Amino acid sequence: MTKVNIMEFFPQYNKSDEVRIIELKALINKYDNAYYIEAQPLISDREYDSLFKELKELEQKNPNLVTPDSPTQRVGSDAIKEFERIQHEKPMLSLANTYSEEEVLDFDRRVREALPNEEIKYVAELKYDGVALSLKYRNGKLDCAVTRGDGFAGDNVTENVKTIKNIPLSIADVKMNGNEIQNFEVRGEVYLTEKDFLRINQFREETGEKTYANPRNLTAGTLKLLDPKLVAQRPLKFVCYYFDSDEIKRESHFDNIKLLKQLGFPVGESVKLCNNLDEVFNFINGWESKRNELAFQIDGIVLKVDSISQQEILGTVARSPRWAIAYKYEAENAQTLLKGITLQVGRTGIITPVAELEPVFLAGSTISRATLHNADYIKERDIRIGDTVMIEKGGEVIPKVIKVVLEKRQPNSVPYSFPEVCPCDLKSPISRLEGEASYLCTHPECPWQIRRRIEHFASRNGMNIEGLGEKVVEQFVELGYLKNVADIYSLHQHSEEIKNLDRWGEKSTVNLLDAIEKSKDTSFHRVLFSLGIRFIGEGSAKILAKHFKNIDKLKSATIEELNSVYEIGNKMAESVEQFFHNEKELEIVERLRTAGVNFQLKEEELVAKDMTLSGKTFVLTGELSSMSRGEAKSKIESLGGKVTATVSKNTSYVVVGDSPGSKYDKALKLGVQILNEEQLLEIINN
Repeated sequence: MTKVNIMEFFPQYNKSDEVRIIELKALINKYDNAYYIEAQPLISDREYDSLFKELKELEQKNPNLVTPDSPTQRVGSDAIKEFERIQHEKPMLSLANTYSEEEVLDFDRRVREALPNEEIKYVAELKYDGVALSLKYRNGKLDCAVTRGDGFAGDNVTENVKTIKNIPLSIADVKMNGNEIQNFEVRGEVYLTEKDFLRINQFREETGEKTYANPRNLTAGTLKLLDPKLVAQRPLKFVCYYFDSDEIKRESHFDNIKLLKQLGFPVGESVKLCNNLDEVFNFINGWESKRNELAFQIDGIVLKVDSISQQEILGTVARSPRWAIAYKYEAENAQTLLKGITLQVGRTGIITPVAELEPVFLAGSTISRATLHNADYIKERDIRIGDTVMIEKGGEVIPKVIKVVLEKRQPNSVPYSFPEVCPCDLKSPISRLEGEASYLCTHPECPWQIRRRIEHFASRNGMNIEGLGEKVVEQFVELGYLKNVADIYSLHQHSEEIKNLDRWGEKSTVNLLDAIEKSKDTSFHRVLFSLGIRFIGEGSAKILAKHFKNIDKLKSATIEELNSVYEIGNKMAESVEQFFHNEKELEIVERLRTAGVNFQLKEEELVAKDMTLSGKTFVLTGELSSMSRGEAKSKIESLGGKVTATVSKNTSYVVVGDSPGSKYDKALKLGVQILNEEQLLEIINN
């Protein structure tokens, strides 16, 4: 074969550049491993940045020498149009959960009954609270990264995963028992540290964006971003717990973990080979007391049979392995001082009491506030200012006060009396509606209600006006630009003033005004929901829009006519009737109409539709890749189906997306038919 002279094709290329690029890539990979995996930096940030800059410049000069595994390729590629669905070679199983030592003993008994007269060893690992991911390597290089999905197929998130610094893009030649390891699969969890999560949430709060409930939610959302450059801005991390390859014989899970570390992959903070159950329980109990010392969140311990051959004999049941379980820790609680009770006013005027607490560290974060729900909740538990209270926070649940520590109550404490006036500047009287637990501020100009109503109107499930978040609404209300939702469509009159505000400028102002203009074409049922009529949620707004077809027919409907609509009860009917008999609300509706907001079903919505799914009830759980759960709900309902929040024996289907929750487990127990996303789409499309 004739040898090609590369200089003829790339005159700017020279041998010294190629050698230096290879050298720089090896050095940077070495320093990345030391920093991100071993947590032992070998050089200063400035020295590292200098090497990275040199590599980048050489690659720009010699684009033909840029390889997919270069450290410079971690910054993120061009935006992805959609995620490709990829089948797993072996299913990504979900673990059965246990919550007591008795259940662990029962697991051990089942294992020993299936493996009589055999020595059983277990591997105990921390259960990182993250998002499951599969990495496939071909010829030593990262070929693709796939989410768990429904366990059988997931989304190809390779471009996003390349931005995660502690995932090797390629591995050095490694041999085991004389065999070279080049093609293999690694599985693990993508996660965020508590510190990074709090920092990102703080930034979102400052810029008026909605904050995330917990690090796992933020991690899942980040992996599903269509722009890898945005993913690269978030410090995701990866930890491995699984290795599979046809190139070597695998005998021990514990040895696989050691091999992963040898290959340069990040492995768990603590992995222990246990010879007996005493060692297992020591590991479980030890980490229960130490889990808050970790920089990341865990929700328990994973216990696995160590022998791979024994795992194969034990097999699986449903979609869980018989050879592994997850021991879940109970929700944590703590005692702290209740320093005061403040009141928050919602968009409909409902007043919610909030406990102001002596800051206490609980479940990975510092808690200084917790919900008290309503006046009855306080009264039933006799919660008083100055009490020592027990607070609890489990998973993504908002911290709540669960009880008073009575033995620590001060002798001079007095029962809490719910205030008689709204905490807003107007100090208007509050009232309690008959048969309801909550108090209400009914003043039409209550500034707190105004802010909440505008936030609700602009929210993602409402008019979806991007850029009009909580902080921006608060800013514009204080400046007098917004006094009600109709004022949103007059914001263009203040465009020059907005451009000159802090954190604003030409581009952000134009983007906001474009989003406002785009919102005018929102579907009628979402506009109706956005108006914030009390007791009218997304589902009931859809029912009313479908029945009355436009705002004028709905506006003139009597209580009897409203009551006659299926699933519209007395409270809803009365609330709708009151809303459209309120002069101020009618004025706002007319202003919105004049601005061009859509107040009727669109032509395509009026056309008779296929009702294939009539009588079928669906429950959605986990993240869907091709659409949001809200979009899936709309598609199901457009075909006559019903979407509910809870699984029961009457549920027709449970649709399982990426990282499903307890609804999936309940569906398995009840024998409800499970659909993955592809099967749902097939039903919808056919």
